Amino acid sequence: MATHDATRRGGLPPITVRPGLAVSATVVTVLLGALTLPATVPDRPGFAYFCGGLIGAVLLAGILVGADLVRARAARRAGLSVVGITLGAFGSRLAVAPPEGRRALPEFAAAHTAGVRGAGRSNSLGTGVDLVSPTGGELPAGTAPLGPEDAIRLEARLARAGLSVTALAGAVLMALGALAPSGTLALAAQVALWVGTFALLVTIVDALPSPRSAGGRMIAARVLRRTGSRERAERAVARAGVATGWTLILAGAVGVFLVGFVALWAALLGWLALGTSRMAQSQQRAQAALAGLVARDVMTPAPPTLSSWSTVDDALDDVVLPARRAVFGVVDFDGALAGVALLRDLAAVPMDDRDLARVNRVVVPLSMVATAEATDPLADLPARLIERPAAGCVVVVDRSGEDGPRMIGTVGPVELSQAIETAPLRGRDAGTMRPGNIWR
Repeated sequence: MATHDATRRGGLPPITVRPGLAVSATVVTVLLGALTLPATVPDRPGFAYFCGGLIGAVLLAGILVGADLVRARAARRAGLSVVGITLGAFGSRLAVAPPEGRRALPEFAAAHTAGVRGAGRSNSLGTGVDLVSPTGGELPAGTAPLGPEDAIRLEARLARAGLSVTALAGAVLMALGALAPSGTLALAAQVALWVGTFALLVTIVDALPSPRSAGGRMIAARVLRRTGSRERAERAVARAGVATGWTLILAGAVGVFLVGFVALWAALLGWLALGTSRMAQSQQRAQAALAGLVARDVMTPAPPTLSSWSTVDDALDDVVLPARRAVFGVVDFDGALAGVALLRDLAAVPMDDRDLARVNRVVVPLSMVATAEATDPLADLPARLIERPAAGCVVVVDRSGEDGPRMIGTVGPVELSQAIETAPLRGRDAGTMRPGNIWR
């Protein structure tokens, strides 16, 4: 708690260093000190090349941390708590959290239900930023959830802050490297030139529009500001990402003949941008197909529950085999839902143990199972299932009883697929559901 209070008052956020950072620093040191510097500044001691490569790695890490510090300042101005910065093999990531306490920030709409809820869940906020719960668990009662529209605006604000730092640092280092006199400072100039060029390349790549890039987040905020529609903003980013992907792939293919095989990096980046954009478009079509439905509309009614104190043999004979289902609710002595038992786990109990082993031996705790209420939007359920896949389905519960939650149905991949396939029968035939051609 003290850490969060300090960061919200403007103090430096805690910085966590992962072992992967050493691997990245070693790669940069070798690439710069053993390959680049000896070729551009010959006849220098090997120790000088090693120091130059190490300084370059430190400069790159410093630029990344500096960008995260500026993003942290922007996040604090938006009313978020800054959890910390993590340095790893693939750069740095800033973790921010919704505000603690019961006061709702005016910038955030409390009516949105797409905010962070539940332990362990995190929403991506553009390149290098994660939105997490302050305690890793449920948000405090009364805290305003971060709605989708608010998240898009925040993503763009943090993206602009990070890009400005990396672009400015790269430009300054390139200018220093180009203007530095030859002779004694030649080695330092080459280090600055190399690091500045790399920082500008990172900025350019991150500014290219795609669903997971800073450029894509800024496009989404611009479209949202112009149209007021989050769906249109997300579709625009996905289409821009497809165009970016094809452009980079074609540029990489042409560059192989004009420049060399190093141009394959552009094709690889394009392939990644194209893949994430196509995935985003598929998710958007699924969201459009599931819009307007709640869990009750598609759920399969729950089979009879099992008693946690029953033997596996009795459970199989009396309930499981006659029901011909794969997921069964398990209740405790007080009648409260303790979790679920899966058919495969019950069948895996050895034959000679089934008359002694209790059902609670194979129960999956409710805390590990994706749950929903009957009135929860169906479009929210796939994310919950991905987050907690232990049962292979979302368990629909009724929490109105005095004995605790009661299992009333299940929603699994089959029910979700049927809802998507039957969307045209429900009039969900908007243009957002029609897949684009190969170029869009």
